[in-house]
Amino acid sequence: MSQRLRSIAAHAALTLAAVAAALFVFSWFGGAEIAVGNLVIRAQNGSSATLTAPSADSLVAPSGGDAADFEAGRPRNVVLIIGDGMGIGAVSAASALLGRPDTGLVMETAPVVGLMHTWAADQLATDSAAAATAMATGFKTDVKVLGRNPDGRAVRNLYEAARAAGLATGIVTTSALADATPGGHLVHVESRDDYDRVLREVLSSPTDVLIGGDWSGKPKAWRQRAYREVVDGAATICSARGAAVVRNAEDLAAATAPFVALLPPRPDDPLAHGPALSVSTARALDILEGTGGGFLLMVESEVTDEAGHANDIVRLMDAMRELDDAVDLVLDRVAAAGETLVLVLADHETGGPHLLDGRYADGVAAVRWAHGYHSAQLVPVFAFGPGAETFAGVFDNTRLAPRIAGLLGLEPLPRLADSTQN
Repeated sequence: MSQRLRSIAAHAALTLAAVAAALFVFSWFGGAEIAVGNLVIRAQNGSSATLTAPSADSLVAPSGGDAADFEAGRPRNVVLIIGDGMGIGAVSAASALLGRPDTGLVMETAPVVGLMHTWAADQLATDSAAAATAMATGFKTDVKVLGRNPDGRAVRNLYEAARAAGLATGIVTTSALADATPGGHLVHVESRDDYDRVLREVLSSPTDVLIGGDWSGKPKAWRQRAYREVVDGAATICSARGAAVVRNAEDLAAATAPFVALLPPRPDDPLAHGPALSVSTARALDILEGTGGGFLLMVESEVTDEAGHANDIVRLMDAMRELDDAVDLVLDRVAAAGETLVLVLADHETGGPHLLDGRYADGVAAVRWAHGYHSAQLVPVFAFGPGAETFAGVFDNTRLAPRIAGLLGLEPLPRLADSTQN
């Protein structure tokens, strides 16, 4: 038996050596790949280029934004719909694969389209924390940081400015409320990994509608005892500001503002929470529209990012369909009144999916992934409604909050926070 095992080991070693040699040869001659069914072995020449750090001035958006006096029609409300990790590749694939190549997505019907830079203060490829902070405050920051600049000072966010002006506010996410995207819009915490601090600040914020997950399906979070204690004590934390806590989709349908929905994972996906994104979004709109004043709402799909990291095209397409359904729902609800600016965009790109080709007669498309991480690629911005033209062209993610604040007539951003309280 030992002789047989030695023989198997020797053959395995020879096979690995042959594969390594083949990949070396392919790489030497300019990069190539071997494809057997869905298995792709790729060899590419790596290269590097000179990188110069950005200037300190570029880490902060110009005060008050840069739109020409916001001469276009001003919105009364703003809805941000964020596909986390949704780059051009994800949109291109979904456009062709979810229907037919000639049907496309609802988000693609936008009359105004832009491209947004996403780099962070300390590196080119950002994460959701630094990206959300830039988008919500006008300040670049380091990866993992929420609501603070690289010096550690708390910075004012769009939600604080909106509430100061009397607008109703809401956040909907398929992820946990302690995750980086909702956190970047609401809190001032040094690290996104301090889940207990992030969630405590989110729950304490006077946001009218908060719909997201409890992250009980995320082992890394649930292993933190302090985080579990905040989840368990959410009702007490929220009662200090008169908000109720609901724990399931059935109670969500009857909840009245202010409230926090801490929902368990979906049965088929431990990292996605709550009902379909369009259902949660419709509930948020019911409440925010009923306040009688203007509102600011952020809606996020986290599954688009998770699928990109996993290089899972089926899951990515499911997530893109769910996100586009939410876009359809929002546009259907707000279009008639003509008072709401709707922006569909991403915080960064993930995975680098490329739709290469496909023969219609075969019914199969070829998809390749560039990596399993975030990249520094520009991301799309689809704009609808009054003020949409303000987001045409290529701009930095720090320009988002100042432009929205200007259009809504809020206090000028960016600016340092008066305190770390929301």
